[in-house]
Amino acid sequence: MNKPRRLHPIASLIYFIKMVREWIIPFVVVLVFGKNNHPSFLGLKWVGVSIVLLMSLIVGIASWYRFTYRIEQGELRIEYGVFVRKRRYIPQENIQAIHISSGIVQRLFGLVKLQIETAGGNQEAEAVLTAITREEAERLRVLLLQDEFSVEKESTEALLCYKAAYKDLLIAASTSGRLGIVLSAIGALFSQFDEWIPYEAIFRKLRQFVHLDAVLLIVAAVVVVTLAWFISILIIVVKYRHFTVQRKGKDIIISHGWLEKRQFTIPLAHIQAIRISQNPVRELFGYAAVYIESAGSTFEKDANYSTMLFPLVNMKDINERLETFVPGYTIPFSFISLPRRALPRYLRRVMLFPAICIFIICYFFRPWGYALLLALLPLVWLGYARYKDGGWNIAGCQLALRYRLVTKTIVLLEKQRIQSLERKQSIFQQQKKLATVGVSIRSGLHSKRFSVIDMSENDLCRIEDWYRPSGDIDED
Repeated sequence: MNKPRRLHPIASLIYFIKMVREWIIPFVVVLVFGKNNHPSFLGLKWVGVSIVLLMSLIVGIASWYRFTYRIEQGELRIEYGVFVRKRRYIPQENIQAIHISSGIVQRLFGLVKLQIETAGGNQEAEAVLTAITREEAERLRVLLLQDEFSVEKESTEALLCYKAAYKDLLIAASTSGRLGIVLSAIGALFSQFDEWIPYEAIFRKLRQFVHLDAVLLIVAAVVVVTLAWFISILIIVVKYRHFTVQRKGKDIIISHGWLEKRQFTIPLAHIQAIRISQNPVRELFGYAAVYIESAGSTFEKDANYSTMLFPLVNMKDINERLETFVPGYTIPFSFISLPRRALPRYLRRVMLFPAICIFIICYFFRPWGYALLLALLPLVWLGYARYKDGGWNIAGCQLALRYRLVTKTIVLLEKQRIQSLERKQSIFQQQKKLATVGVSIRSGLHSKRFSVIDMSENDLCRIEDWYRPSGDIDED
């Protein structure tokens, strides 16, 4: 495949749409908020807009024509640039993941967009092929991520596949914890149109049906929260509809999407860790979400540069799923807990500042301020839960860490994937013979760190001995 190839001609339209999208705000400012309404000035504005659109179309066509790609000597070689010619060479061994997606324009013409991710890339993809056929994308994926031997072996191996049921997807969306994000977005949206919304007229109409202001506010809050909850469910269902995980040979292929179909290809060798996440609601019902931490993962920015492996899975079935799709990673049956002397530090860390604020309010707003003392109860639970869920386990070459902020997290790491292991110990920890362990892996644009706070010094020494060359500790 040494002959340079061009993208599908529809790529010129995509380039044009992208440039027009960047000009939308200036267009609105000039056309809508322009002060001068003289006919000649209006004509000049439309002439200017027409010239910009024509130039954008010409640049879009030129960008498509000047963009070529080929695979040569184990490299993807791309040449592009309208006025300045640029060349980019991406060695096959540097490619961490390939993302295939199809937006509305691509789907209209039966095309896809292919994005290539490398470990040292920036926030954007290292290379983007905006419009190619799905067959061409699949051929590039196979050529760039595998060698000839693995391609032959893959053809003889059975395809392992998991499809998320619609019921599981609805449960995952209902318990995702994105309600706060949606409420913030709704608040920001309404703040932009605050001057045009007739709040007083709306409240006067509502008072005809509800005469008590307190009841009115409660009803309004319930309506807003319910609306935000349904919007959060809709967003997740649209994004993760048709969620499918496939294992082809040494690759994990994850695809999902309703309006925009997306496909991620991650080689098993590039997986740095597996992260299992349980928010309190999912934990109550025994469910969790599973994420892949890979050397790239820059395409899933809303998940801390992690790639979702399973949106929802029962904790009873999780080891079976991991063994099927990412063999070598297993959640241990038990963890070594934190020492009892760490509990007061966890409670103090969570409660100290809020308790001071609450006591001050209670003092100045007696007796009604005493009701705020009830707010200490969830803080006590959170501090105790963080202490109770902190733990670690070593089994062969795998280190498992468990901790909680609000969401309970379990991280499974292979010894050879750990970039660094760090010990932190304050003066107060030294007095209690406690320490904090931090483990870093390569992920996305930089390293990602996981830590367990206030671990016993002896336990940390055992982890350090295991991490050293030839170290190997088996824990029951």
